[in-house]
Amino acid sequence: MVKKQFRNISSLLFIAAVISGCAVKNKKTQTTTSNGPKTTTTIIPPLDQKNNSVETPTTIEASPQDTTEAEKNKQPETSNSQAKVLPKFGIIFSGGGAKAWAHIGVLKELQKLKWPVSSVAGFEWGSAVAALYAQNLSANEVEWEMSKLKEFDKWDLFIKAAFAKKSTADLRIPFVCPSLNISKQSVFLLNRGQLSQLVPFCIGSTVLTKPINQSIAVMTDVPSLAQHLRATGANRIILVNVLSQSTKRSFVKDYESADNIWWVESAALMAKKPLGVDEVIDINLDDYNIKDLDKRRDIANKGAELSAPALRKLAEKYGL
Repeated sequence: MVKKQFRNISSLLFIAAVISGCAVKNKKTQTTTSNGPKTTTTIIPPLDQKNNSVETPTTIEASPQDTTEAEKNKQPETSNSQAKVLPKFGIIFSGGGAKAWAHIGVLKELQKLKWPVSSVAGFEWGSAVAALYAQNLSANEVEWEMSKLKEFDKWDLFIKAAFAKKSTADLRIPFVCPSLNISKQSVFLLNRGQLSQLVPFCIGSTVLTKPINQSIAVMTDVPSLAQHLRATGANRIILVNVLSQSTKRSFVKDYESADNIWWVESAALMAKKPLGVDEVIDINLDDYNIKDLDKRRDIANKGAELSAPALRKLAEKYGL
């Protein structure tokens, strides 16, 4: 009787030892490793009570498709959270006298396509268009204000009315325009202060308006404007060139005059894509003169007509 109980106790101790040994063994192997999307899981089988042994643990390699329901539900959220990032465009408006009114049509097309314009710059009368647009980001308001200028000789009254009590600090987006100070022989990029005092330094010329406080418009330094716009956050720079010509001709009557050379030099430097510019939109206005202010409405409409195809292509290119 005692021997029988002893044998039973021994059997129980043996079984307990086996179970304990398996637990220790399985404790070491019950791990999950990860190597990319592939996972390895070790499964502990039940004890075989007949022969007091343990089956060999089996290893299952899970494929990437073997995910839990929680993981499946989580995956689309990750992909949807990656929002599309659109470029930030900086627009440079060239000078051109009355031809600068074509920029109004370009702005209308930009608004139709909902371009994300983050900053603007302008040469000569293109600077007036840029400054007006920076105030409210409205092409219609730019058109309304620019329509009030009837004669270039009365530019000063126009500037005072259009930019009365308006500061660069109040603008919706950054604005800059270049000016050459004749006495100091230096070019300045103007982007701070009262617009009624700042813009005149950028529109002065030897043809349409006289130099203002010994300062005239700069028509050639596109790279500096491009660099400045990038510093404000723009990562794509678009130059709108209204001095483009299909047939080369004089901008003023006297072909060899200093005035005409000033305009020709500006047109020549914009004929090829300047340094720092990503895209150029050429507006060919051969049928109009730089002094055709009385045709400003037609010029604005022409600007919209000629820029629309190029802007649509660029919108598709940049995913707008």
